[in-house]
Amino acid sequence: MLKNNVIEDTKKVVKYLTNKQAWDYEFIRYSNYRKMIANICGYSKVYFIRKIFLYMLEQELFIKKKTDKRSYLYKFKNPNEMKKIKKTITITF
Repeated sequence: MLKNNVIEDTKKVVKYLTNKQAWDYEFIRYSNYRKMIANICGYSKVYFIRKIFLYMLEQELFIKKKTDKRSYLYKFKNPNEMKKIKKTITITF
């Protein structure tokens, strides 16, 4: 039952972030995304919010960047860019 809620809530969050064009926010902290997810889904428990965020990370909806400290910054990927296939050709002589 919880798995279904996570998937449904993730769809809500992705729709919201896509409408807001969150990829323009650049790299921001998890705490900012936590506040957005709490506002969208109406959860107050950090456990559920974190579970949704981790599911979104598994789906590779974010780009993760390590800071000089022991923390990470996250950037929401543009859904249009996710569908592009990147191929590189290397020629050596």
